[in-house]
Amino acid sequence: MFENLRALLFDLDNTLLDRDDAFRRWAASFVDAHFPTDRTLRSAAVERIVGLDNDGYYPRIDLFRQIRALYPFVNPSVEDLVDAFYSQFPTHVRLAGDTRHLLDGLHDIGLPFGIVTNGSPTQLQKIGVLGLDVRTSCIFVSELYGCRKPEAAIFLAAADCLGMAPEAVLFVGDNPEADIWGAHKVGMKTAWLHRSQPWPSTLPRSCADLTIGSLADLAEVLGLGAQDRHVDSY
Repeated sequence: MFENLRALLFDLDNTLLDRDDAFRRWAASFVDAHFPTDRTLRSAAVERIVGLDNDGYYPRIDLFRQIRALYPFVNPSVEDLVDAFYSQFPTHVRLAGDTRHLLDGLHDIGLPFGIVTNGSPTQLQKIGVLGLDVRTSCIFVSELYGCRKPEAAIFLAAADCLGMAPEAVLFVGDNPEADIWGAHKVGMKTAWLHRSQPWPSTLPRSCADLTIGSLADLAEVLGLGAQDRHVDSY
């Protein structure tokens, strides 16, 4: 399927990183720190906060305004809660076993990769905790670079960083518009990691060359072999 493939680029959140899993861990720790010791209340609050998060697309300041409106006993100011979130959240990220297996396999066959993510410089903290910064120096964060996916410039800059023409790069991401449409427009091959986001009716489905349910699926497509399923990195 990808005989001319020479490199890969990945989105970060909910692609290389299972952000939903990390956010749930953060939400549980937040509730433990700020809520009364009522197990039923705490369990319901975690689910409510996870729902409000909207896969990370709900602005953090609005998220904590909502939390304080719903749970007035949460004492810190909204601004302090936002600052604490950005400081604490990276400590809850984990490199999943299928991600490690895929990246190890790419290294073994000599395929370089890079990361292109929208977000603030705090994305670098997550990348560091995951150990991805020692696997690649091709890391583009939108607020540091100066433009966001799906703008062409950030994709082209990442391909250039890898020393590859866009046509030789496979972009892997979960967001149909920001990741798949953006990469497709500059001539990259694309793999849509289908998690919770539906495919929007406004985009042609043909811009996704491959649809996968996990990075383990991608490893199989690339012929990297089966992974030892019981190992995750913590």
